[in-house]
Amino acid sequence: MRKNPFNMLKIGVLGCAMLVGVGGAVLPLAGQASAEVVTAVPISAPVAAQATPVQIKEKVLTSKTENLKTNVKVPQLAGMLDAKYQEQLNDILLSHASKDLENWEKEADQAAADAKTKGFTYRPYELTINYALKSDGTGSPSGLVSLQVTTYAATGGTGMPRVDTYNVLNREEAQRVTLRDLLGDNFKETVDTGVNAAMDEHPENYFKDQFKGIRDEQGFYVEKGEAVVVFPKYAIAPGAMGSPEFRFPLPVDLTIPVKSAQDPAPAPRVTLDLVAGDSQTNSDGVTLVPLRKLAEGLGYEVTWNQETYAAELHKGAQWTSVSVGKDSYIYAKMAPVALGAAPVIVNDVLYVPLKFVSDILKAEVKTDDAGTLHIEQ
Repeated sequence: MRKNPFNMLKIGVLGCAMLVGVGGAVLPLAGQASAEVVTAVPISAPVAAQATPVQIKEKVLTSKTENLKTNVKVPQLAGMLDAKYQEQLNDILLSHASKDLENWEKEADQAAADAKTKGFTYRPYELTINYALKSDGTGSPSGLVSLQVTTYAATGGTGMPRVDTYNVLNREEAQRVTLRDLLGDNFKETVDTGVNAAMDEHPENYFKDQFKGIRDEQGFYVEKGEAVVVFPKYAIAPGAMGSPEFRFPLPVDLTIPVKSAQDPAPAPRVTLDLVAGDSQTNSDGVTLVPLRKLAEGLGYEVTWNQETYAAELHKGAQWTSVSVGKDSYIYAKMAPVALGAAPVIVNDVLYVPLKFVSDILKAEVKTDDAGTLHIEQ
């Protein structure tokens, strides 16, 4: 079992949602036994979105080493109304896949070298990345584009797939879509109730004691008028269940309101100083700062999610999250952006690039002659 990264030994990590009555169903991945359908009370919102279909233009990446077999297909969206948002999202998709490929090439080469040294036969590692466009923006809710990307690496035994989901409202000014947008302010109660009901009906299929409720940034996709909540493999169920999925039907007339492009009214200014010894510099020369000290110093509440190896930051209406090994950061309704370095854990501390302070938290950063970072938000 992993330990909390704020109190753990140094570890290397590969980049690799109204309480209701329910009659529930897990929809496992292909090849798994099916369970029941989870039902949720839907909500509607007043503003209709423009329905414009998007397409996928595929990019294939191949390995530079014979020690790693690959089947890597990277989705690239085309036809979105917001070209800038589309470009940013496509960059993130390609960056994730490229870094996963690079990391697994290194792992495979090292394993092959070890095998040769120890005199046993090496079986090439395998990396598979595939995707599914679950909604192209023409279904319900109107304008919603939903994409699922699955990354799977095998080292001779069973692997642990990583499922990433992307949900975007396709408009002239695109915006991220959340479970709150689909299920309302009580989305956590809705989903938690449904998940618990499904677990109670088939307790043999789950580790119910491990389910503590969904997180704000719970993975999900939208398909055929349903919000499908996804859990990582082994998080709440045995490996045979794959990545458990729970379906919540939505009304056909559900629309998603346009969110204000303006940031919330500014809160009182908060200042924080990080001395030279607080920061780190990685091999690429990127300055990294300690996330918890930074966030709590600026008044954020920090929550760690063990299953996804991610930290969530909350302060009033402001929210963001970071995932270890993923150079993908989100602020408000913008598309994910890369900052040049993924969050890493060094000597029990989780670090993020300094650009996270200015680009994501929207704080001002100044450095004095002593190397102290003066941060104001």
